[in-house]
Amino acid sequence: MQSVTQPTIRAKYAHIYDEACTIAKVHEVLYVLYADGRIEPFEVEMAPFTVVLGDVAISELQAMWDRVAGGPVGICISRKMAVA
Repeated sequence: MQSVTQPTIRAKYAHIYDEACTIAKVHEVLYVLYADGRIEPFEVEMAPFTVVLGDVAISELQAMWDRVAGGPVGICISRKMAVA
C-alpha cells in the first residue's frame, strides 16, 4: 500500500465582515472556511475587513483538509488506487 501525500496546509482563526471563520492556505491559494460549511476563495477586497486571531491546532488541520477535498465522498472518489 502506498501512502498518498497531502499538501501542507496552514490555517488561522479569523473574523471577516464580523463573521467567525478560518483562513487556510492550500497550494498557495487562500480559502475562507465558514462554520456553516461554505468555502470561498479569499478575495483582496476582504482584507480591510479581516482580523486574524491565531493559529489553528494541528488536530483541526486534517478536518479542514477533508472539507477542502470534498468531504468523505469527495476523498473516496478522488483517491488514487494502486495495484501491486
